Amino acid sequence: MGKYTDFLEEKSITISNEDEYVDELKRVIGNFRSFDEALDSFILEHGYARDIAKVDEKVAFISEKCKAAGVPIPRNLKKWYTEHKRMDRNTAIPFHLCFAFELNVDEVNDFLRRICLSRGFDCHSIEEVVYFYALKNNLKFDVVQDILTKVPEIKLDQVPGDEELMYTELIVEEVDEISSEDELILYLNENADKFGYNNATAHETIKTIWNRLIGTKDEPGDAVRERKLMYETFDKEEEAQEHYETERGRKERKRIDDSIWEIYLQILGLAGNYSADFYKTRSLKTVLKGNELLHPLAEDSFPDRDGLVKILNGEHVSYERVRKLLILLNFYQYYVSRALVKHSYEVDDDEAERCIATIDANLISSNYPALYPGNPYDFLILMSIRTSQPLQTFREYMQELFFESVDLDSFYGMKE
Repeated sequence: MGKYTDFLEEKSITISNEDEYVDELKRVIGNFRSFDEALDSFILEHGYARDIAKVDEKVAFISEKCKAAGVPIPRNLKKWYTEHKRMDRNTAIPFHLCFAFELNVDEVNDFLRRICLSRGFDCHSIEEVVYFYALKNNLKFDVVQDILTKVPEIKLDQVPGDEELMYTELIVEEVDEISSEDELILYLNENADKFGYNNATAHETIKTIWNRLIGTKDEPGDAVRERKLMYETFDKEEEAQEHYETERGRKERKRIDDSIWEIYLQILGLAGNYSADFYKTRSLKTVLKGNELLHPLAEDSFPDRDGLVKILNGEHVSYERVRKLLILLNFYQYYVSRALVKHSYEVDDDEAERCIATIDANLISSNYPALYPGNPYDFLILMSIRTSQPLQTFREYMQELFFESVDLDSFYGMKE
C-alpha cells in the first residue's frame, strides 16, 4: 500500500481511541484526497516527470497519451483540476484512459478502485465485456471501436428470477475462452439477453442476509431478536420527551417490529423517538446531506430504505447503492449474530480481521472491490470494526451524525 492508504489504514485503527473523537474524525474527513489528487498519484506512477503543480502540464501529458493511443481526449479533462470535478464511472472515459496508459486487466481494476473509488469491470455490460476482452488481449482502440459497432446496445432492466440468472463469474469464464474478435461479436449477439441486468450476485446476497435478519413468524431473525432482547432505543431524555408529548400532542406510534423502515433504523442505531419525525418521509436525507461528519462520497448513495426495497423487489439500482448496502448488511449481520450468542456487543480481538474477510469475500464474489480505507464510506465501517464494540461504535457515530445535523430545541419545538 502507498503512504496515503497506509495513513488512512492506521487512522481507521486508532481514531476511536482519540479523546476528541468527533473533532479528529472531521480532520480525517478533510484528508481524503480529491479525484485530481488521486489522478496526480496515478500519472506520477505512469511516467509523468514534469511539474506536478502545473495544471496545463498535466493536461498536456494526459492529452498526449490519449492522442498516441487514438483515444478521445476527455472534454472535462482540465476541469478535473481547475474545478475538482470527478470522472464519471458510468461513461466510457475511465476505460479510454486505461487504453491511453496501456493498462492490463489487473491495473484497470486497481485504477477503478483506487483512483475512481468504484467497481472494476462490470461484465454484465456488453460495452465493458468488449473493453475487458480488448485490454486482456492488447487490442488497439480502433479495433475496440469497430467491435462496438457490431454488438447490441442493452439497457439495464429488472434482475430476473434465479432460474434465468447469468452470473458475472460465468460470463468472464466464457469470455476467457474466446480467441478472436469475430467469435466475441458472435457471442455477444447470441447472448444479448444475458446482459440486461447487473449486480445479480449482490442482489441475491442482500436478499439472503435480509431474510436471515427478519426470519419468520415461528423463527424470528437476528434483527427481530436483537430488538426484543438487546437493542436500546434512540429516545429523547425523559424531560424532553414529556415536553414533546405535551406540546405536540403526539400519540404513541404503533410500529411493526419487523418493518423494513424500523429495522433499517435499528441497524443504524436510530430506531426510537428521536427519529419519529422521519417516519413520514422514510428517509434520513436531511440528516446526511452536507453533514460535517460525513464525507460527500460517503453520503452519495448512502444505504437507504428505498434502495433496499427496490433490491428486494428485483429492481435495478445503482452500483454504488448496492455496494454500500451490501457492506452495511454484512457488517450488521456479522456482529449482531455474535452479540445474540454472547448477550454482549463486546467482541474478541481476532474478530476484526474475520469480519473484514467476510465482507471482502462477499464483495469480491459480487465483482466489487474489497474494503479500501481510502474510500470514505469504507473507512467508517473499518473504523467501527477496529473497536471493541463495532456495532455500537457505528451506531454512536450515526447518532453523532443526527445530533450534528439537527437543532434539537427547534426540532422538537422547545425554543423559548
